[in-house]
Amino acid sequence: MECMKSVTVQCPYCGVLNEEMIDCSAELPEEYVEDCEVCCSPMLIRIFSVEGGMPVVEAHRENE
Repeated sequence: MECMKSVTVQCPYCGVLNEEMIDCSAELPEEYVEDCEVCCSPMLIRIFSVEGGMPVVEAHRENE
């Protein structure tokens, strides 16, 4: 069963807030690269867990 949630992450390059759709039903932890909507820099999105129905997500520079 798919569970999509919208979360906001801050770009580690330019600081702009980006909206990400996270699949809460995926096997966690998970990480993938997504380009910032504004500066197009590659953000490493890490999804650690789902707490209270919301995913715990962090965004880092791709090379960190």
